[in-house]
Amino acid sequence: MVNNLSRMLRKIFLLLVAMSLTVSGFCAKPRSKPMSPYQYGGRWYISAQIGPQFLPAENVTSYWSYGHGWKLISPSAGVALGYNFNDAWELRVAGNYGFHVSACKPYNGFFPYNFKAASVFADLSLCYNALGENYLKGSFKNYLGLGMAYTYGFTAVDHPYQVVEGPNLVPGFRFGGIWEFDSPGGFGWFIDLPLEFFGDWYNGLPPVGFPVDANIKLSFGLIYHFK
Repeated sequence: MVNNLSRMLRKIFLLLVAMSLTVSGFCAKPRSKPMSPYQYGGRWYISAQIGPQFLPAENVTSYWSYGHGWKLISPSAGVALGYNFNDAWELRVAGNYGFHVSACKPYNGFFPYNFKAASVFADLSLCYNALGENYLKGSFKNYLGLGMAYTYGFTAVDHPYQVVEGPNLVPGFRFGGIWEFDSPGGFGWFIDLPLEFFGDWYNGLPPVGFPVDANIKLSFGLIYHFK
């Protein structure tokens, strides 16, 4: 399982390197004067976001069987600093913090527990508006990222045979989409929908079955592009 995750992370890293080299080639070309206030090439930006997240880890079925599936939804918040290499490609470093709820295997009862998670990702994004040179106030981006997560603060659970261990430092990767809506002055708001995958110790339980723990987020945020 660990080897499979390592190979997967290696492939994603090589893909990011290839994409970065492509970006470098684009950036080497002289940039013409922007024709639209929504062209952000050569500009930095900052953003902040907040929203719910859902952790479908190993024992998600135990939550649904006991009628507690909604308890897997928990809050998450994040900030990011990014740079637009040109109108199409950008790189951001994003930090997130949140609370999670998970559960041990059912054994004559229900055994939930809580923990906290902090993560950092480097995301490479592609804005499709720039490909067609349609610089509108509304845009869509796809991104791919690599990162790390630190999980800690696990609450005690009195399970007869399963042990929750922490703290844990695990690798992660993710991909997602962003819908962004901007004003001419550089301010805007966005919706961020990522699917994240972490090493199987993310939720403190021994690796079983699928070699990663998945996390789904839906965030709403504000962004400002510096001039």
